[in-house]
Amino acid sequence: MSDVRPVAIVTGAASNIGRACARRLAEKYTVVLADIGDTTALAGELPHALPVRMDVGDFASCTAAVQAAEAAGPLQCLVHCAGITKPACSIEDMSVEEWQQVIHVDLTGTFLIAKACIPAMRRHAPASMILYASRAGKTGFAALGSNGDKTKAHYCAAKAGVISLVKSLALELAAANIRVNGVAPGPVQGTMIPREQWESIAGRVPLHRLGTPEEMAEAAWFLQSQAANFITGHILDVNGGTLMD
Repeated sequence: MSDVRPVAIVTGAASNIGRACARRLAEKYTVVLADIGDTTALAGELPHALPVRMDVGDFASCTAAVQAAEAAGPLQCLVHCAGITKPACSIEDMSVEEWQQVIHVDLTGTFLIAKACIPAMRRHAPASMILYASRAGKTGFAALGSNGDKTKAHYCAAKAGVISLVKSLALELAAANIRVNGVAPGPVQGTMIPREQWESIAGRVPLHRLGTPEEMAEAAWFLQSQAANFITGHILDVNGGTLMD
């Protein structure tokens, strides 16, 4: 029996949810820390990790990261956390450039890294993809307590696209024994929410607090595990009760 560890790619591994996912998955996988930022310090803290500079918006960069992953072992997991947002503004005031940038990174980038992983995952199945979406992709607004005039429509539209992409990928890849699921976080400490707003936002959450990156990582850990072997095409809400659907 081979003692080669399976490999997981974690995008956005330099910070927040991505970093927490990398730490959790390092218990089982050799983790490719894929980020446009520097992940060498994190790699030094983990027992089996490989820092890879990757731009999720560039297909050649995504392909290179997959090649690095396969060189380290069988690629059997992708946890895609990388993404951006922009300051809240109305659609009327939103520039075309802002719209295109958020859609390119958050939606097209998800397509690119998933597409790059598919051939390797076919070779090493069973495999699992976990793509991070957002509560905003289901509600049409990104900020709790928004009065509706500044929805972050670019971010909401991108994350709604990710939710649909999860389902399309799950259907297409099921026969190859590649499961594809999504996670839709609600408000999370340290992710796009200034610390001075944490208390006011927590007051609008039924559980009366923000989530933590580690709690978001537990969702990915569950979805890649044998406990979730019959789950595919699912969007797991981890939002403290801010959306119940």
